[in-house]
Parts: sequence; C-alpha cells; structure tokens
Amino acid sequence: MDRAAQAHQCLEGPIVPLNIGFNADDTVDFDRVGAYVDWLASRKTKVILLTYGSSEFAALSDEQLWKLTETVGKANAGRSMYIASTGWWTVPKCREFLKHCDAVGADAVKVQINPWYGMAADGPRQKVLRTYFDRLEGACDIPLMLWSHAMGPLPIALIEELARRPNIIGMKNDCDPFDYYYKACRATEGQQFGVCSGGQMRNFLFGHQIGSPAYLCPIAPFRPDIPLVFYQHLVDGQPKEAAAMVFRYEDPFLGWAVAREWLAVQKSAIMLLGFYKDNRTVVTGFDHCPKLVDQVRSRLQELSMPPGPR
Repeated sequence: MDRAAQAHQCLEGPIVPLNIGFNADDTVDFDRVGAYVDWLASRKTKVILLTYGSSEFAALSDEQLWKLTETVGKANAGRSMYIASTGWWTVPKCREFLKHCDAVGADAVKVQINPWYGMAADGPRQKVLRTYFDRLEGACDIPLMLWSHAMGPLPIALIEELARRPNIIGMKNDCDPFDYYYKACRATEGQQFGVCSGGQMRNFLFGHQIGSPAYLCPIAPFRPDIPLVFYQHLVDGQPKEAAAMVFRYEDPFLGWAVAREWLAVQKSAIMLLGFYKDNRTVVTGFDHCPKLVDQVRSRLQELSMPPGPR
C-alpha cells in the first residue's frame, strides 16, 4: 500500500482539533502541548489535527508554527494519525513547510490557502487554485488535504478534479454542514478522498451515511473516549444509539459553551485534565478566568462527562 492510500485508510472517526497552551508572553508552551498530545495519543485518539481556528494560528509566528509542528510529531510518535496544517503562505514557503512536516512525523498536511487567492468568479478562481496545487507537486510525497471554509469555499468542480490526484486524500469542510457537505461527498464518491466534517457529531451523523469518513468533535479534546463510542455505533449500523449520544452529550454542551468563550471553555476542560496552566486565548483576547474553569467543571459533571484522569 502506498503512502497516500495508507493515510486515507487512517482518516476515519473522530478528529481532535488541537487547542494550544500559551505562556504569559504569548509564546507557545511547547512542553505542555507535548504532554497533552502524548495523553491524547495514549487514549487511542484516531486523528490529531493542527488547524487555523482551534490552534490559534493567527497568533503564531512562522517560527512558532514550525516548532509546534515538530513538537506534536515528536509527542505523538506515530500513534495517532497526525495532520499538520500550513499557514497562509506563498507556494515556495508552503513547499518548504511540506518538507518540514515530512521530516518531523506528520502523516498528512492540510493546505490552507489564503482566501484572497482567486477572489474572481469560479472559472478564473479554479485556475488560480489549481495552479497553487500544481506548484506544490514534487515538494515531497507527504499526502495533502484541502480546506474549504466560509471565507473561501472551494468550487465543487475543483474539489472533484483535485480528488482525482493520488496525493490529495481528503478535505476539511467548514462550509455549509449539509448542502455543501453533501455535494462534496457525492462529487468525490469512489475516489481515494474523504470529506471530513468541520465539526459536531450531529453533522457526522448525517455525513457518515453519504460516505464521510471522519469529523472534528467538540468533546474529543477532553473526552476522546466518548466520540469513539459514537463512531463505533455508526460503523455498526446503530444510528439511533449514535443519535442518543448527540442528545445526551453534544447538544447540551455545545450550546452552553458557544454562549460563553468557546476556545476558553475548551482550554478550561484541558486545564481540568492537568495540562494547561490557564484558559486564556491569544486570538480572542480572553484573559485567564478561574470562574469559567469552575463553571466548566460543574457543567461537565452535570452532563456525566467530567474530564478523564491523566
């Protein structure tokens, strides 16, 4: 089995979008991030992902992102599938980063193209975006993933075209969680390509039935065991049991968390595991709040899912 086929086979089930711990000077706390990744991998996490939002890429320098990518690879040590992600870079810089990811243990790289690339109508835009991927060819043989998001959704026709390239194994969908998700799955059916839901068990409850192999989960960063059970229900053809888990865990947690500070809630849960020293976020400017940590603890206990032990 070649490398891309092997990576595609591993792209399944719940994906943990990696939240990052920071020091007081806004630098990454690499030691704590490494310890957290080691814990996730030890809990049989299927996929670990660095990504623009949850990983607060907007707050990272290129040097920090290079080092963070290496830190995660070293801590994971090949146990979970590890997907790194690029910054919004020029092609030459992206090519160098792909080589770096290959050297430090990443299994695939999500290519995050600046939305200003190809802001024209779909026809010219497709040409610009296609050319970007054309110019990445040959940098190294690490498998690639696409990213489609509200600021710059990829045209479905382009996704269909790129899915036929053997080194592009999938995409993360952050556009419409039903109509666009459905169209991307249908357009790439039969290809060595997986359309992954950008978030939520309830979206994947729909997506799994039309061929989506994986999804980002809001519970997975602190309770990776729960999404694994949910996923197994779907694999076993038990959608009612899977839906019951959405109603029991995700729905009451997600709405509650979004009404507060989403990233800080996630970091509070990771704090309760004993990894991060505060719940501050750099991108959203949220200062450390012990009161929120207490609220998160109470909420998770109410939902019968306190963070598991280290």
